[in-house]
Amino acid sequence: MKKRQVYGIPTYDALFKWVLSKDSVRPSFFHAFIPGLVIKSSERLDDHMNPLQELQLLRNAIHDGEITKLVASLKDKQPKVEVHVDNSYHDKATDLLKTLLLHFDDIQYSFPRPRFDGKMDFVCRLDTGEYALVEMQIMPEDQWDQRALAYVGAFYGNQLRKSDSWKSIQKVIGVNILGGGKDNLKHWQETPEQYVRHFKFQEQIHKEDPPRYLHGIEIIQYALANVPENVDTQEQKDWLRFFKDAHNMTEEDVEREIKTPAVREAFERAKLVDLPVTVREKYRAEEDMFDNLSGLMAERETKGREEERAKAEVEKKRIAQTLLKQGVEMSIVRNATGLSEKEILS
Repeated sequence: MKKRQVYGIPTYDALFKWVLSKDSVRPSFFHAFIPGLVIKSSERLDDHMNPLQELQLLRNAIHDGEITKLVASLKDKQPKVEVHVDNSYHDKATDLLKTLLLHFDDIQYSFPRPRFDGKMDFVCRLDTGEYALVEMQIMPEDQWDQRALAYVGAFYGNQLRKSDSWKSIQKVIGVNILGGGKDNLKHWQETPEQYVRHFKFQEQIHKEDPPRYLHGIEIIQYALANVPENVDTQEQKDWLRFFKDAHNMTEEDVEREIKTPAVREAFERAKLVDLPVTVREKYRAEEDMFDNLSGLMAERETKGREEERAKAEVEKKRIAQTLLKQGVEMSIVRNATGLSEKEILS
């Protein structure tokens, strides 16, 4: 009897963001995946580097449906809009209101609702002051490294606001979890012995000991399909097991094998039956998308293999024809090409 799936696939964007939105879970995740940093807390940011929780009341207010409708109606009547204080017309307050009406769309854009839509990077400020961007990737992609560097580089450059000092710019660390989905797809097939890579900017001309680095941007990548039996710490081992195998595990497996409290909490949040409706819907949509994509990739791979076989057969026959014209014996031609005598003579 097939066992019921208890936990979702944590590398799906909707579920991953739901799991790591828990404040008590994130420090353990970053401690496990960013070597050398002792992290006690982290603060999740939106795509404008605003803290999600601290600004929640403002977000709710400016996205309230009634307020949005009121602003739209006042915009249409803007020349007639006036502010009266103590029954007297107030010109400066009127100018302020008109300015806010004019730029209300920009205000909404600057303070977006928290989203789990798979489009926004998962961005956090660590208690060290540094920033961490976490990206999940399911399907292997030829340009993944360029994409990861573009995300981190853009975020690094966009830290500064007008009149800010360059001294205030902080390091940005990109953490890439390269998953495999249901099919356990492999990302680094050419180096199956590698499961982690750590990139830094290193000076190339003057070789020094220790090496000289240009600090500011780092990218750390983990290929889940290549994870060995033994890793550095129990905490990292538990997290890697969570991301790689959660969807195949039972509650008994978790109780017996997972030792890190934060990872156990992550498993609890990943239970499919307990997901909030909005997260579950987005998870299912991702699952359908990846199922369709897996089918297309398998079809393309099969077609590619068939085309390669056809090309190989044509090449074998060409070689056989050349050898026969040169007077080579049939037995030698058969051994050289792998073709039967009938195929050669045809």
